[in-house]
Amino acid sequence: MPKVISRSIVCSDTRDSEEYDSSTPLHIYYCLCGQMVLILDSPIEKLPLRRTDNARVIDASKHAHKITFDNDETTYLRRSTGVEKQFRKKCKKCGLLLYYQHTDIDPSVTFIVDGSVYKAGEGPLKDINVFKQQKPEPEKIMVTKRMKDMGKFSSVTVSTIDEEEEEIEAKEIADSFAANARVIAKQLHRKGMYKRQAAEQAAMEQEAKRMCKPKGTLIDK
Repeated sequence: MPKVISRSIVCSDTRDSEEYDSSTPLHIYYCLCGQMVLILDSPIEKLPLRRTDNARVIDASKHAHKITFDNDETTYLRRSTGVEKQFRKKCKKCGLLLYYQHTDIDPSVTFIVDGSVYKAGEGPLKDINVFKQQKPEPEKIMVTKRMKDMGKFSSVTVSTIDEEEEEIEAKEIADSFAANARVIAKQLHRKGMYKRQAAEQAAMEQEAKRMCKPKGTLIDK
């Protein structure tokens, strides 16, 4: 058999092959509510400062970073140089304004709003332990099981979720009202049909009597 030699070309993306230099520590910043919102390769204090509003500037071409946010409103501000358009970004947890950008299509520059993010244990987060935030306990759902005997050899288990007595009563009232409304509607519909049928029958009988009535003659008189 002929020997088959396969050839393959290995392609790689330079962005995937880059490795982070562990000698440079990452800096993690939090919102005032304790939500983690920014991971940066340098302290915020070393970022360029925009003197117009004291916002710090993140240039994606110079700094490795990851920001977490939800899109907020688009705002227009009047500046000395003209009108500035801001695409604002807010915290996912509390909705606080964190960042803004000047374009919403592949932005390379992000502005950090002054006083919106802090490191753990600094500023307003001094007395907040962001590493032990308690999550709200899920509400308990009670399930009631009822056995229904279906004969000698079978039974059915019906599981229902327990609800507040007021909610159950309200549902029962609504279901009863809906059922009564359907019954009344059917009865009215039937009564209307019966009345129409009775009227049509009476009209047909009168027409038949009129047609069958013998005509008078001189002999009869």
